[in-house]
Amino acid sequence: MNERDNTLLNNYFNGLLTEADAQKVRKRAAVEPEFAEEFSLREAMAEYPSRAAKRKTLKDTLGAVEKDFFQENKAEATPAGPSMKAKVNWKRWAAAVAAGMVLLLGAIWFFNQSGLPEYRQYAQHAPLSLTVRGEANQAISNAEKAFADKDYAGALAALEQVIAADPANVTAQLYLGICLLETDRTGEARAALSPIALGQSALRSEANWYIALSYLKEKNYNACKSNLQFIEPGADHYEEAQEMIKKLP
Repeated sequence: MNERDNTLLNNYFNGLLTEADAQKVRKRAAVEPEFAEEFSLREAMAEYPSRAAKRKTLKDTLGAVEKDFFQENKAEATPAGPSMKAKVNWKRWAAAVAAGMVLLLGAIWFFNQSGLPEYRQYAQHAPLSLTVRGEANQAISNAEKAFADKDYAGALAALEQVIAADPANVTAQLYLGICLLETDRTGEARAALSPIALGQSALRSEANWYIALSYLKEKNYNACKSNLQFIEPGADHYEEAQEMIKKLP
C-alpha cells in the first residue's frame, strides 16, 4: 500500500469522499486483492465499536434478568406455612419460566445477529437457454442439458465450445462464470464475469451479483458487500442484495 492509497482509505472511512469517489474505492476493493485486504481490515476496525456495543447490551440485559430473578427468590426464601410455601413455589416456578424465556429470546436474538449469509442460500440459477428457434447446435444443446442436470463441469466444457465459435455471446460468458463458481474456481469465475460487470450489457447487474457470490463463497464478506453495492435498483437481484448487505458484518 502506498501513501496515496492510505490517504484515500483514510478519507473514505472518515466520510470525506464524494459518493462518486467512494464508489470508485469500493470498486477497487472488489478487484484489487492488496487494496481489498487493507479495505477489509479498516472496515472491520470501523465496525468493531458498534458490534461490541451490541454484545455488551445483550450481556447487560441477561445479567439484569439473572440478578432480579435470584434476588426475588432470596427475598422469598423465608419460613412460612404450607399455603405460603405453595405460593412461593408457584412464584419461583413462574419467575424461572419468565427468566428462561428471556434468556432463550436473548440467545435467539444474538445468534440472529451473528448469523451470516451462506453461498447456497442465494445461488439459485435461472435455466440456461441459448438455443435459437430453428437452429441446431450440439454444443449449445449439451450445455443446456448439463446445466439443467447441475453437471457444471460438463456444462463448462460445452460452453467453452460455444464461446470459441461465438466470442460475443454474453449469455454464454455469464453462465461460464457460474459454472466456474460452482466448480469452486472462484478466481477464474471473477475473471470471466468482470468484463460483463464492467460493460454495458443487460447482464451487467447479473454479473455483479455472481461476483459478489464468489466472494461470499470464500467468506470474504467485505469484498462481497462492495460488489453488492453495484447492483442497481430494479435489477433482478436488487432486493436480495439489499437483504444480504444488512446481514453481512
